[in-house]
This record gives sequence, C-alpha cells and structure tokens, in this order.
Amino acid sequence: MDKVIDIEERIPSMREKRRRKTNKKFLFIIAVFCIALLVLLYFQSPLSKIGEVKVVGAMLNDDRYYYEKSGILEGSSFWGFETKEVEKELSKLEGVNTVAVTRKWMRDIEISIDEWNTVAYMESGGEYELLLENGDLFPSGGNYPNVPILNHVDNPKLRSKLTSQLLKMDKNVLQLISEIIYTGTEENPDTIVAYMDDGYEVHAILQTFAEKMDYYPDIISQLGGLEKGVVNMEVGIFFTPYSEVYGKGDVEEGEVDEDGEENE
Repeated sequence: MDKVIDIEERIPSMREKRRRKTNKKFLFIIAVFCIALLVLLYFQSPLSKIGEVKVVGAMLNDDRYYYEKSGILEGSSFWGFETKEVEKELSKLEGVNTVAVTRKWMRDIEISIDEWNTVAYMESGGEYELLLENGDLFPSGGNYPNVPILNHVDNPKLRSKLTSQLLKMDKNVLQLISEIIYTGTEENPDTIVAYMDDGYEVHAILQTFAEKMDYYPDIISQLGGLEKGVVNMEVGIFFTPYSEVYGKGDVEEGEVDEDGEENE
C-alpha cells in the first residue's frame, strides 16, 4: 500500500525552498547593482586616469618625443587605448627597433623603447649623421656615442658590409677606432684604413676586418715601447714604424704573429 503524503506537511518545505530561491535572486541583483555602481564610480574617479607615463631606453630621441608620439597623455583614461596599437605606431618611427607598452600598478604606463644601435658616424654636407645597425642614417641631434667616423663609404652595399664587420667586432676594440677610410681600387676593391685613438694606423681587408682586429690589443701590448706606426693586417700581420712609412730610407717591416709576437 502506497504511503499517503499529506500536502499540509509539504507546504512548509516548499515555502522554504521558494524563499531561499527568492533570496538568491535578490542577492544576485544587489551584487550586480553594486558592481555596476563601483565600476561607474571608478571610471568617474581619478583612479581611472593615467598618473605617470615613463619612457625607458630612449637614446636617439628624447623621452618627450616618444611620449608625445604615443598619444598616451597623463590624465587621460587608463583604459582608453590598446597597447598593441600604440606599439605598432611607435615602431614606425625612425630609429626604433621594437617597442613594449605596459600598464604598471594601478595608474602608470611604461613605454620601453629598443632603438637600433649606432655603429658609426657618416659625414653629410659638413654635418655628421649616425649610421644605425639596420643601415639607416639618423641625425645626430646632439647625440655623440663613442663610435668611429666613416669616410668614402657612400656606396650602400659597401656600407652594409662594413656595418656587418663593425657589429661583429669586440666593443672594447671598436671604441679604440677613431676613423675608417675606404681606400679600395679596381685592383684591390676591399682595402680600408683605420686610424686608432692610441696613435696607430691599421691597414686591413674588409672581409677579415673584425676577425683580425680581435688581435689588436695583444699586438699593441707587444709594441708598447716602440715608435707608433702602421699595423698591416691585409695579408698576415705586419708592423712598420711611421718613420719608415712616411720618412726617408728603405722600409723594413716586422711581422707580427696572431699571438702578438713581432718577428724581424
């Protein structure tokens, strides 16, 4: 025989379930309303405005230049721009390699600029421009890094080859070079002369310039007590004092091996 459930017994439990369900709906509506109110108050408050825009890594241009070009202004909406769009626009600027725009803390913005490195100076119309590692020329604008001056390197292909060599070179050695002059001829199209800050003159071949210059500090250390002169790295490594190169008398060259030892 089936058990008979009195409807009067079920009514209280049904009422309790209905009450709990109604309470949940009410709490949900209150929560949504509070969240919407907080969001509205946030966007109306100074907390949603940009506090500081910090630019890091700028060398070719000053920080203010990138700040203005970004379009991200202090006091404007913290969420009113797309970081990827700003990065895309700043990457189009001359001299810029890559850009990263990030939101910092609650209100600050950081714009990290990675510019192309400067490898040399190029003279143009009596003024010097910066030769960047990507081959572009950039106005110096009062920016004077410790890099050599290039002369007679107007041919773009030649300039690209020399740039490649300078990028391979040890930075400490590169900083010793004052000037590089292209001296190539039809018979010898790849010869260059480098004038060093320490008073020496280096004759080299373009294709092996960086490789041979790695030995330069060791070579000079072995010549410390001798007269300044020409270090010829075109074929092997030879040293000749200036008095013999530019003075009178026969030229006698001393060969220097790649370990920096001079052989008469």
